[in-house]
Amino acid sequence: MLKEKNKSRETNEKKMKAKGITLIALVITVIVLLILAGITIATLTGENGILIRATDAKEQTQIEEEKEKIELSVVGAYTKDNEGQIKRNYLNDELTNYIGVEGSDYTLSEVAPFIVTYLDSERSYLIDEDGNVSEYVDIAKYVKVGDYVNYNATVLDKNGTKVESNKLTYTSSTGSGIEHGNGSMNQIFTAKADIKWRVLDIGTETVTLISEYPITTDSGENFSINGAVGYLYAEQELHEICKIYGYGYGADTSQVTNYGYGGPIDGNLTGQITGSGARSITIEDINKKAGITETDYITLDSNYGSTINPSINIYYPTITTLNGKSNSARVKNLKYTYYSYNKTEVEDINIQNMLFNKRYWLASRCVNTYSNRCLFRISIVDSDNNFVSASYLCSNDNLLIDERMVSDFSVRPIVTLKSNTIDINTDYEVEGHWNLK
Repeated sequence: MLKEKNKSRETNEKKMKAKGITLIALVITVIVLLILAGITIATLTGENGILIRATDAKEQTQIEEEKEKIELSVVGAYTKDNEGQIKRNYLNDELTNYIGVEGSDYTLSEVAPFIVTYLDSERSYLIDEDGNVSEYVDIAKYVKVGDYVNYNATVLDKNGTKVESNKLTYTSSTGSGIEHGNGSMNQIFTAKADIKWRVLDIGTETVTLISEYPITTDSGENFSINGAVGYLYAEQELHEICKIYGYGYGADTSQVTNYGYGGPIDGNLTGQITGSGARSITIEDINKKAGITETDYITLDSNYGSTINPSINIYYPTITTLNGKSNSARVKNLKYTYYSYNKTEVEDINIQNMLFNKRYWLASRCVNTYSNRCLFRISIVDSDNNFVSASYLCSNDNLLIDERMVSDFSVRPIVTLKSNTIDINTDYEVEGHWNLK
């Protein structure tokens, strides 16, 4: 009897043990299944998961298909035009063949560079002047005028590779009538990495930046311009100085800067600065923000455009003499091109404050003509008096040219960036500026 009881107890113990092992195995199995489920879910839905990759692949396929239709349309538009250009009417005909109805299936911008937008996917594509098609993001939906951009004029890439040192410095020499210069003294400018840049203008493919404040020489002085030589070459010197800021990462170095030089009898002389994305600000840049066009100049100054006939011949600046001054008085009927206006013409207060925060030169020239003399001037922003105006460097009458050195103004560069280099995913509120990709 005792043996049977012991045997029964042993049997029960074995059964309990077996149940325990089974329970542990079940728990382990459940845990393994949960882990596998987690891995599977992560594989499917994670940041780099199968579903995400599949969605991305599908989207990329759609993008390639959309681009292909536009590329085929561009080829067709080229074929139809005898001048080898992309005309809107031909392009629109081809887009209709490949995509559908304008206004229902897609939209096409009115002027080049053309932007095509698919209305169902809401994706846009840019057709550049060479017919290349690329995805287009309307940067103006994210970046605003006045925003800061983290542009560094001294580095070539995201790795911090330095721009060649010879491109980052410019010496504006005294010069002479036959060689460009400022007419005053040698003045050295070197590009600095710590300058802050703000958005001045937003285009289709570009964003124009302006330095937060005007820049000075390496010795901390304003830029001095003097007399006839200074007048003759002011536009060139200002652009040459600012050019040093246009080689940094993101700068659009395909920009071409045109400038005028010379005096009233030298002809319409022009020069170009290429290979840099930077130049000096001009009066036309300020006018754009003030909404002022050439038709408004005569309203700003009733004499604008007139040619007052002086009672005597006058002396004049010229590139034909070493000192930049004519040896005889024989010019009459110079066109009056001076005008000025108050900063209140710029209605946006933020832009107004951005532009009128210091005194600086504008790379633009003008002339006052009177009955017995002329004043040859360089345009300026005068923040002390809240005016866009012009400072004269030389005047003349029947006695020779009276020269004047002006050293009250500094230099203000603007830089053109390729808009697709701006990282629209930047958290502007946190960073305080837009980063570059």
